[in-house]
Amino acid sequence: MGDAAAAAPAAAAAGPSSTRGEPKDPRTIARKYQLDLCKRAVEENIIVYLGTGCGKTHIAVLLIYELGHLIRKPSREVCIFLAPTIPLVRQQAVVIASSTDFKVQCYYGNGKNSRDHQEWENDMREFEVLVMTPQILLQSLRHCFIKMNSIALLILDECHHAQPQKRHPYAQIMKEFYNSNSVEKFPRVFGMTASPIIGKGVMPSHSFTEKGGRSPCQPLIFFLPKGGSNKLNYTKCINSLEELLHAKVCSVDNEELESVVASPDMEVYFYGPVNHSNLTTICIKELDSLKLQSERMLRASLCDFKDSQKKLKSLWRLHENIIFCLQELGSFGALQAARTFLSFDGDKLDRREVDLNGSTSSFAHHYLNGATSILSRNKTDGSHAGSFDLEKLEEPFFSNKFSVLINVLSRYGLQENMKCIVFVKRITVARAISNILQNLKCLEFWKCEFLVGCHSGSKNMSRNKMDAIVQRFSSGEVNLLVATSVGEEGLDIQTCCLVVRFDLPETVASFIQSRGRARMTKSKYVVLLERENQSHEKLLNGYIAGESIMNEEIDSRTSNDMFDCLEENIYQVDNTGASISTACSVSLLHCYCDNLPRDMFFTPSPVFFYIDGIEGIICRLILPPNAAFRQADGQPCLSKDEAKRDACLKACVKLHKLGALTDFLLPGPGSRKNKVSVTNNSSNNKVEDDSLREELHEMLIPAVLKPSGLKLDSLSNLHFYYVKFIPIPEDRRYQMFGLFVINPLPVEAETLQVDLHLARGRIVKAGIKHLGKIAFEKEKMMLAHKFQEMCLKILLDRSEFTSPHVKLGNDVTLEINSTFYLLLPIKQKCYGDRFMIDWPAVERCLSSPIFKDPIDVSVHASYSSNESLRLLDGIFSKTDVVGSVVFSPHNNIFFFVDGILDEINAWSEHSGATYAEHFKERFRIELSHPEQPLLKAKQIFNLRNLLHNRLPETTESEGRELLEHFVELPPELCSLKVIGFSKDMGSSLSLLPSLMYRLENLLVAIELKDVMLSSFPEASQISASGILEALTTEKCLERISLERFEVLGDAFLKYVVGRHKFITYEGLDEGQLTRRRSDVVNNSHLYELSIRKKLQVYIRDQQFEPTQFFAPGRPCKVVCNTDVEVRLHQMDIHPDNRENCNLRCTRSHHWLHRKVIADVVESLIGAFLVEGGFKAAFAFLHWIGIDVDFNNPALYRVLDSSSINLSLMDYTDIAGLEELIGYKFKHKGLLLQAFVHPSFSQHSGGCYQRLEFLGDAVLEYVITSYLYSTYPDIKPGQITDLRSLAVGNDSLAYAAVEKSIHKHLIKDSNHLTSAISKFEMYVKLSNSEKDLLEEPACPKALGDIVESCIGAVLLDSGFNLNYVWKVMLMLLKPVLTFANMHTNPMRELRELCQCHGFELGLPKPMKADGEYHVKVEVNIKSKIIICTAANRNSKAARKFAAQETLSKLKNYGYKHRNKSLEEILIVARKRESELIGYNEDPIDVEADISVKMKSPHIHEENIPFQNTETSFTRSSKFHNQIIAGSGKHDVNNGRNNQPKLATQSGRLPSEATEKSNKKVYHGDMVHKTARSFLFELCAANYWKPPEFKLCKEEGPSHLRKFTYKVVVEIKGASATLLECHSDGKLQKKAAQEHAAQGALWCLKQLGHLPKEEDVRV
Repeated sequence: MGDAAAAAPAAAAAGPSSTRGEPKDPRTIARKYQLDLCKRAVEENIIVYLGTGCGKTHIAVLLIYELGHLIRKPSREVCIFLAPTIPLVRQQAVVIASSTDFKVQCYYGNGKNSRDHQEWENDMREFEVLVMTPQILLQSLRHCFIKMNSIALLILDECHHAQPQKRHPYAQIMKEFYNSNSVEKFPRVFGMTASPIIGKGVMPSHSFTEKGGRSPCQPLIFFLPKGGSNKLNYTKCINSLEELLHAKVCSVDNEELESVVASPDMEVYFYGPVNHSNLTTICIKELDSLKLQSERMLRASLCDFKDSQKKLKSLWRLHENIIFCLQELGSFGALQAARTFLSFDGDKLDRREVDLNGSTSSFAHHYLNGATSILSRNKTDGSHAGSFDLEKLEEPFFSNKFSVLINVLSRYGLQENMKCIVFVKRITVARAISNILQNLKCLEFWKCEFLVGCHSGSKNMSRNKMDAIVQRFSSGEVNLLVATSVGEEGLDIQTCCLVVRFDLPETVASFIQSRGRARMTKSKYVVLLERENQSHEKLLNGYIAGESIMNEEIDSRTSNDMFDCLEENIYQVDNTGASISTACSVSLLHCYCDNLPRDMFFTPSPVFFYIDGIEGIICRLILPPNAAFRQADGQPCLSKDEAKRDACLKACVKLHKLGALTDFLLPGPGSRKNKVSVTNNSSNNKVEDDSLREELHEMLIPAVLKPSGLKLDSLSNLHFYYVKFIPIPEDRRYQMFGLFVINPLPVEAETLQVDLHLARGRIVKAGIKHLGKIAFEKEKMMLAHKFQEMCLKILLDRSEFTSPHVKLGNDVTLEINSTFYLLLPIKQKCYGDRFMIDWPAVERCLSSPIFKDPIDVSVHASYSSNESLRLLDGIFSKTDVVGSVVFSPHNNIFFFVDGILDEINAWSEHSGATYAEHFKERFRIELSHPEQPLLKAKQIFNLRNLLHNRLPETTESEGRELLEHFVELPPELCSLKVIGFSKDMGSSLSLLPSLMYRLENLLVAIELKDVMLSSFPEASQISASGILEALTTEKCLERISLERFEVLGDAFLKYVVGRHKFITYEGLDEGQLTRRRSDVVNNSHLYELSIRKKLQVYIRDQQFEPTQFFAPGRPCKVVCNTDVEVRLHQMDIHPDNRENCNLRCTRSHHWLHRKVIADVVESLIGAFLVEGGFKAAFAFLHWIGIDVDFNNPALYRVLDSSSINLSLMDYTDIAGLEELIGYKFKHKGLLLQAFVHPSFSQHSGGCYQRLEFLGDAVLEYVITSYLYSTYPDIKPGQITDLRSLAVGNDSLAYAAVEKSIHKHLIKDSNHLTSAISKFEMYVKLSNSEKDLLEEPACPKALGDIVESCIGAVLLDSGFNLNYVWKVMLMLLKPVLTFANMHTNPMRELRELCQCHGFELGLPKPMKADGEYHVKVEVNIKSKIIICTAANRNSKAARKFAAQETLSKLKNYGYKHRNKSLEEILIVARKRESELIGYNEDPIDVEADISVKMKSPHIHEENIPFQNTETSFTRSSKFHNQIIAGSGKHDVNNGRNNQPKLATQSGRLPSEATEKSNKKVYHGDMVHKTARSFLFELCAANYWKPPEFKLCKEEGPSHLRKFTYKVVVEIKGASATLLECHSDGKLQKKAAQEHAAQGALWCLKQLGHLPKEEDVRV
């Protein structure tokens, strides 16, 4: 599609002066004529006609300056400066940026569609002058990146290209967009040219004459001839240019310019005439013979016709270039050309060719080496050209023409500061001449370089090198350039003194521009002319005379004639304004094909057939098998080119209507080539960064726990729930507790069962049970609140209890965003199973002295010595001490007192000493009352998260430790804190925070379920616990996690969305379908849907942190509102303290990755799928906003269209294939299509790629379902790894070979056949044999046909997954055993290096000799392991290199620390596999499809061309009839054995002879000759065009008769050659027609024409 924008800032190139600082005024250096022309350009559109070097660009700069008010930002209008070549674009951008203070940006490049609308809009908003090639502007206008209304000034450099009879981008811009009715405001147009004429100009009758006796080295000074010139073409060119640009040509008097610009003197040097010597003739014959020998070898080694044709053309080009150099330069010049090809282009040629007989030389090298040998044999003595003197430079060593060039250079080379440019036509000649001149001693004063375009095919020429060469020429480091036409435009070289035209210019403009390169005073323009060559003399004469004629015509026009405008048919999209015309239809169609999926065995490209009809030439376009459709016919046109453009336009319109082209008429989403961005941030990176970005979100607080309507100072009725604790093992006692809430909990909440994980594998199973309602009086409510506050302080904030007094009841306010519930000890009533609050226990705890004011604390009561103990803070009753909380200041620890050890005191033995001695030695405490019994105490534990699966602290062999750990404490070292707070009560309270956290999360899940249930009834089928699991991330470290649901939901979502896209978008290819699906299932879209439904508030993404457990009695102190939210939670404020980022506030804010929010959607899908099946999952998808429905008629249409593939029935054994698959197809066309590789294009149907897309999606789901159900305990990541192994191309290819279904692949690629054979042979080897060989690359097509086969079964069964499940189990049985597990070696290598901290290096693959060479480097400590591999496929090469690297690392003893998948599967628990969730009703496809079709076939619609009819109904009908009738004859398996069919005695059968003088009629296609009908028949069947050959001429000259034969190659399962001979006819056309009639008769007998139609011949 031509150039696309690669943006480059011109300001950077211009240097510091281009930045905005002091205002720049280009008028200060302008000449008077420049200012005058600028003034006129401001007033009207003009075309400035001035010679090279006269300052046209500065006039343009002046105009930009004068109209600057129109483009100064914030104006939305811009100035666009167009230049036809990239060097000119870059040069002009620098000039504008350095001369003005406008913001300048330049655009050039050959990337396709590399910029999108947003990027163009940003540039239009930022920059004021856009400098670009015209193709970029044309493409931008066509696709509505830029609109003509936004251009204030349009400048066209070298505007002479804009001619209405041409399709140059300049002309198309003006014709399609400037003259469009949709343009509201026209831009000012300013054109610049050194010659308004294109073409060769006039041909004067005057010829050059050479004076006798003059040496060839002496020039012929040319004088302008008078009269006899035809001015009509000049007048037409100028008039047409003015009309198209809506501008007037303006110039300046020569007298005014002569004082400013120097004009070179022109001299003509004669050579020749060219008469080849005997030696040259011998060389040509030998080279021709070498070419024929190389052709025979090439044809013998290649079977593929297309490959051989491509390589033959390359060989022919090489040969033609060598012969041309031999004739133009002589034998040494041809030798240099051959050596140049070998040295410079060898790598490039090798990549296009295969090795010859296994040797390292390619066919090109074979030819070039032979040519070098031939040319070297005829070279005189001496190994270098520099060893020859000037006298020895004669034919055939050097041609006479080249000798004259050397003489010219010798003559002028001695002048001071001489610089010269030699212009040649061919790149090969430029390089050869440069190489020779560099080595000639006689020209050593010339420092030579060659200059060719960067797209010339030379890998040594880039834009940077071009710029460097021009810079070296300007600086004088190089003083001789041998250049092609690339040097005519855009080289701003002021110091060139000599220009030599080694080859004549091809146009007037070329003549003027090349002459303009010589700008110094007394410069010379030398032309080499062949003696006695009248055509060359007239051509040069016309060029010279043309300037004078142009000046006269500009001053006074002699005619108003113009060239006829080349009319274009245009198709425009109404809603965007994008348009295409016949001018660009071919390139757009090639762009579409270029973006179709491809592989190394298939390159999609259109094929064109031409039918010569009565009304004109008709082009039949055949698209690749993976295109949206296969065929389009153009209208009759006068030429093949116009017919081709018309057919392509029709195809493009249909592609747009089918959705394959967007509304901006670009290849739809999912194009093969990724978008190239001119910035560092690509769209893919942006999506990835967005998904990893964290955002602050609130967590939902369960509404049922909110304190709505509760007043603590009044009577309240609370719901009473008994909290059950079941310890396993029963080694602990737990105080019974009750939960009291304002509102009743949902029924599902009462089913809560939580496993609370304690140390050493101990578990407490906890749950709740509703026991009714209970009334709380005001006093009791305050008492309960204080008790809960006390408990939470002891568990979480016990440091407050180190003081002698703790005040309770400070935080009794109820916040709207907080929760309210009470946790109180309960006891069983004396009768029945009823429970009641243990108020005495509550009151006893709260009566502890620590909670009383010091002044209210009474003097301790007196106790007898047997009933009391002396503690640190006084004497207390033993009954108060037992079951209390004490604090020992000597070690700052709180303890539960479980009992009094009456038999043990401080004098008792302890660890070889007494307790008294122990405390004295360790704590330096002398006990005052050692006689007191010691306390049996247990340290108060730190509150822990009991929800996550804690790692065992001991090995399993040690078992669980059932005994509690107690210590002995002297009472006098302890102070009493809370009376009645027993160990059993503490044990229960340590469980409650984790239980309440899980209950809150469950209540949140229930709320989400209620929200969904209000929208769709299917939500009732899923449990709240299932929803909670889908909302809980792995980060929470709980036993439940969304990941398994997510894996299943992700696969299901891809399947149902892929299915929807497949049915809905029949015109999209596999890549576009993949992109459409990705647009729906990608994280960014799922995130947006999730936010829309506010799912983020339900997500639980943080592990329970007991220190941040807040409840009534312990409110959150971090008050959050909108004013402090950002400051409080901003992550950047706490870069080194991540904990602050997860700070819990009163609004329960937390940070969430966008990906997590997206993952929740997939996990919820998985949850609905497991518990409610497909129907429930579909309901959830509709609720979330994902459309997966489709109309049944769309499926029927797909099934019906598959019948077009029935013409391939002879290519495979359908019954045998169905038996291998285990499924009998109702629609055989689907089965056939599933095995058609895109390289096979000899039918009218499609290939397997769309079915592969569908099969890939469903296969991923059924495999995931298989693994999910079979291995219930393996981790989600391991399910993903196993699925990747099962559906990987290697595994599927193994399965295809094992089941032998690969033998049914229909293909047309010898390389693919060879690759499959190699892989098949390798697969069938034993493991020991495989170890000795390198594994061949696995052809992707083998895995593709397994997926396409699965997709075909899915469609044929009406989406009945039960059939797909059975076929999958049968086809993939060898894969699902995972016996030969082929893990991804690159991934394994990365993980191994990451595990051991090795540095892994993966340099970019290098391509050479047609293969990718890959290197893998691993730095292990002081050693570096380097492994290399080579393969035609870069991925395969990297895989082999990784395998070798892994092998070496394992030999060194490095292994992965984690278990491998093989080890995991050995011990994993297995269940019987099942298809999860499938309860969808399959679509009935048994009945007649035509009855169910409610919508018509997609048919070709009329295209809204301008004055153009586009109906092709007849052609389509005819095409279908031909295809349906093909394949009825017997076929042979050997496709290389082509039988010939000929009529007896070379004559037509009598039936054909009798009707030989009649026209051919077929259906309603009338007025067609038999010859054109035969061409059309071959095109319709994708055969080669028929070949007509003259067999015999007989008779006298006035009655000569011609006999023709026609050869038709009939392609089917085997190929057949049909030959038919005509009778002798007086006219060649009549003989060809007669032969064609015979061929049609034979084709009818063979069944290639419908029997019901009459072919009249």
